[in-house]
Amino acid sequence: MPPLRSVCVLAVVLVGSSPFAELPRVPVAVAQTCGGDVGAEAEVALVQIGDRIEHGVRAVIHYDAGVYDGSCALTVTAAWTNLDTGASGSGPVNAVSTIDGHYGFIGYANTTFETGRGTVVVIFSSHPGAELTITT
Repeated sequence: MPPLRSVCVLAVVLVGSSPFAELPRVPVAVAQTCGGDVGAEAEVALVQIGDRIEHGVRAVIHYDAGVYDGSCALTVTAAWTNLDTGASGSGPVNAVSTIDGHYGFIGYANTTFETGRGTVVVIFSSHPGAELTITT
């Protein structure tokens, strides 16, 4: 069987669950000349692992330093815990404050995690004390 090349997604929202959550923008000071703010979000995502499709989460940041020449970058750690299975993990999300000429995104970056099915809590190092809860 050839490798899976594309996936069609049908999202079903269960009562009391959400496939998407976001945190408001907060100020950051990456360097003396690179401040600005960052917003964060998490959403349900299907993750391809080899020839399998697994349930997961996409962790996203939007970094705006007010300087768009690529000289300002921000790394945020996204950590997740599946409350139903106890599984957990983390990883970096790296953004550069630039404007995408085609889509107009400023400092957009994301990563995906294979979390399995269940209720998943996602936290971002840029937003101490805040958490997002979504159901995969």
